[in-house]
Amino acid sequence: MVDYNLGMINPNALHSSFFHLSRHDPTIGFEFDGRRIAGHTIPGLGYVGTNASLAPGYMDETLLDKGPASLYMRLMIGSHLAEHLRHQLEEHQGYTSTVGISTSKLISKLIGNVNKPKGQTTLLPPYSSPGTNESNVTRFIDSHNIGQIPGIGFRSAQRIRDYLLGRQAASDAGLMYAGTKESVTVRDVRLSANMGIELLERLLGGSGAPKNIGTKVWGLIHGVDYSEVSKARDVVSDSPNPPLPNPPLPKR
Repeated sequence: MVDYNLGMINPNALHSSFFHLSRHDPTIGFEFDGRRIAGHTIPGLGYVGTNASLAPGYMDETLLDKGPASLYMRLMIGSHLAEHLRHQLEEHQGYTSTVGISTSKLISKLIGNVNKPKGQTTLLPPYSSPGTNESNVTRFIDSHNIGQIPGIGFRSAQRIRDYLLGRQAASDAGLMYAGTKESVTVRDVRLSANMGIELLERLLGGSGAPKNIGTKVWGLIHGVDYSEVSKARDVVSDSPNPPLPNPPLPKR
């Protein structure tokens, strides 16, 4: 859907963009202002570009020299789709929701936690690290405790903490999976001497461990996650009430 709307958007009239929810009916969708990212962003936005008269969070259209297929444009379009879905869910079903917008399931999960319970957040580019500059992905992930990273289980995080501290990490008593009292961040792990795939394989591998666990965890602490988003399963309900109808699709 994002790809389709990238092809439909007019970079010369971003302020009056229209999001197409159907490939077959051009009237189904909603209007949006393509000069801005919907919701919160990390890092925060002032105006983006050279036009200081723009309101905070708005992008100068002269920045679109690379064409509408830039990463920023994809994230912008995704943010407006997320905002639309969130508002529809609340208006028609009464549920609030939070969303994270990025290019992988890992980053989307983490960035979505920032403005809970009723907000959405987009992680802005750059996602790569040209020269010696750290990417926004690295800066964002580095601040998290190693145990907060989706895909790194409790025991794996515990082993990594113990290795970096040179002893067993102190934890809150009373629970089998107690929270740690000592913070070991992703940055601590990433920059630790000799840390890499081979060391992680030795720390976390062994009987019962997933294959190539070292490669997987090394990728996760660098923001790399190729796992696909699974389709939602049908929810079985014992309620005697019939399900609520789906909201109507908005038209032009």
